[in-house]
Amino acid sequence: MKILTNILLLFFFSFTLISCIDEVDPENKIVGKTPPKSEEYYKNLREYKNSDHAVAFGWFGGWNTETPSMGTRLSSIPDSVDIVSIWGKYWDISDAQRADLTYVQKVLGTKVTYTIFAHEVPSPFEANTEGVREYAKALADTMYKYNYDGLDLDYEPGFGGVGPLVGHNNALMKDFVLALSQYFGPKSGTGKLLVIDGVPYAVHADIVECFDYGIVQAYDSSGEGDLQGRFNNALAKGWPAEKYIFTEDFEKWWSTGGKAGATVTTPEGNRITVPSLEAMAWFNPKIDGEYHRKGGAGTYHMENEYKHTPDYKYLRQAIQIMNPAK
Repeated sequence: MKILTNILLLFFFSFTLISCIDEVDPENKIVGKTPPKSEEYYKNLREYKNSDHAVAFGWFGGWNTETPSMGTRLSSIPDSVDIVSIWGKYWDISDAQRADLTYVQKVLGTKVTYTIFAHEVPSPFEANTEGVREYAKALADTMYKYNYDGLDLDYEPGFGGVGPLVGHNNALMKDFVLALSQYFGPKSGTGKLLVIDGVPYAVHADIVECFDYGIVQAYDSSGEGDLQGRFNNALAKGWPAEKYIFTEDFEKWWSTGGKAGATVTTPEGNRITVPSLEAMAWFNPKIDGEYHRKGGAGTYHMENEYKHTPDYKYLRQAIQIMNPAK
């Protein structure tokens, strides 16, 4: 009996120690360790995601369900993040990745897109109108094959992007987006997202309406003046404020919440100096002297914030600024 008691005590001590490690070290969090919340909570969360609000967005890199850490899984992302775009390999995903994807979509109401570089027309498609129509259909087939919620076009004329689709008011890019809009975006009627990131204002004004969001890479932002200037470029092309998302580079700035010293004016009229992601959360662009709600804010390589305690602390802060909990 004494031996049995000692074994039970040892088992209890080991279990308690492992539980404590899971709580204090986020890198040891394992899938299934987080207690499920009530169905009412998830129902309210999904309703919130479908409401009119400034969205939280992020590019998620290194998606992997084979590691013991939760940090490489989509299900590690804060519940209140609205849209995630896969950065990196989005094809040939495993059954475990499919389950991870389905969980955040069905339970949390999170939209998950995949990112492509929208500069070249890949083989075997031709760089002409008919070729980009075929390419658009292939991208839609990929979306449905893996059950993504849409497509993110990384488009960076003047910032390294080179190819037949690149250039301000590029005619072939216009044809490509019109072809995509049969399957993605508000013109398609499918409910699938079409977003463009990098330099959204480079596209022809006639196709702005084909996108759900333009996502500007406002990296190393100095705050309000910089963000307003970036939006003014978009406004000249017809982008409305509520479609424009401002993002910071968290491959570079994840540990500090963005570039230090960004200045912004709060709704109460206070001028504050904060890290750049927080400035993006506070910022709303002016049109003819009046503030208009932006589309949202987010981060590139959002997954790096899992290293914080609490995890994703700066993105959570930005969400709370944009959409204070009631």
